[in-house]
Amino acid sequence: MINDLVMTNFTRCTNMLITVLVDLDLRLSLPLRRLIATVMACLLEGTDAHLSDLAEALPDIESDQGTKEQRLRRLLSHPELSPQRFLPAYLRLLSPILQRLPELVLSMDRTHWKKRKRHVNILMVAVHFQGRAIPLYWTVLDRAGNSGIAEWKTVLRPVITAIRATPALAHHPLIVAADREFASPQLAEWLHQTFAVDSVLRVKRSEYLCDQTHDITLADLVAFLPQGETRYDHRVTVTKTSTWLVNVTITWAVDAQEPLLVLSTLTGAALSLATYQRRFGIEPMFKDQKTTGFTIEQTKVTDPKRIETLLILTTFAHILCTTEGDRQEQQGEIKKNGIAVPSFALAGSFLLASSPLSKPFVKRVPESLHNLSTAYHVLWYNH
Repeated sequence: MINDLVMTNFTRCTNMLITVLVDLDLRLSLPLRRLIATVMACLLEGTDAHLSDLAEALPDIESDQGTKEQRLRRLLSHPELSPQRFLPAYLRLLSPILQRLPELVLSMDRTHWKKRKRHVNILMVAVHFQGRAIPLYWTVLDRAGNSGIAEWKTVLRPVITAIRATPALAHHPLIVAADREFASPQLAEWLHQTFAVDSVLRVKRSEYLCDQTHDITLADLVAFLPQGETRYDHRVTVTKTSTWLVNVTITWAVDAQEPLLVLSTLTGAALSLATYQRRFGIEPMFKDQKTTGFTIEQTKVTDPKRIETLLILTTFAHILCTTEGDRQEQQGEIKKNGIAVPSFALAGSFLLASSPLSKPFVKRVPESLHNLSTAYHVLWYNH
């Protein structure tokens, strides 16, 4: 009886996900839609993003474990599945919550692990919401080491273009925030000149700050900056070869172990620093994807294409949980001792149900998917 109820709930969730995939106009074949929806339902149920675990969770009682794992390998290698294809769908799902923001802050960062003597190196762009980041687009590098400006453009261009093509988000100001690996005046210039997008990039102390009369390393400037103070330089260049004018803020908080140095096309030290601080939301997002949520880092999959596709599925589940968590927060449904608390989704647990029996899917996932589809349909057609 219980097993029949769980299967009924799982089937209902899968069917609702199929409907969402159709609504999002992804133009996938029916067998592909059904398998994607089934895998996403498994992820939402709490199954780790591991090939063997997902295969075991697939409700195909006529196939053995090896056959189901092979089906998943084919899915992950499917040539029609790419971050580029799913990006507009992600933005459509996120539009109801992102449209409330005054501007959109995009973070670019890289995460890396090694499995079975093979490097998995992911360069990702995410959008910030409520102190956390939500993945939007990525590329998987089949090597170790830092990325370069050509790769940065490869992940930033489609995101900016897709946001500008999303009616509810098209007129939101965009800002890119990134850590020291990406601190290039060339990147700031490209973003501003190509897309009119501002940026806040953390720079290394070894870089030069130059004006019309002299140049000095940022490390030398830091040496004369008392802890607890902030220095702001307006319309200067960073590095001896760049001619692109930026603003540089150097601050050293009293409780910080090292100073923070950022170059920015935003005006004012306070705005630059506050915007850069929002970048830190991408780090718990990586943790949610890799260890505490979907545990993708523990998967035995190492092929770049299969990792890329696996991230498509976990990102879809991530977005569904975040939007449901936001809905519950907005309606004050999540309480502890009678007091509203941050939702489990925004706090880092991306499971709509800790178990299908304690929080039945029939009341959780299908209902939340219905609420979500209603929200983005209303928003989409109003534009």
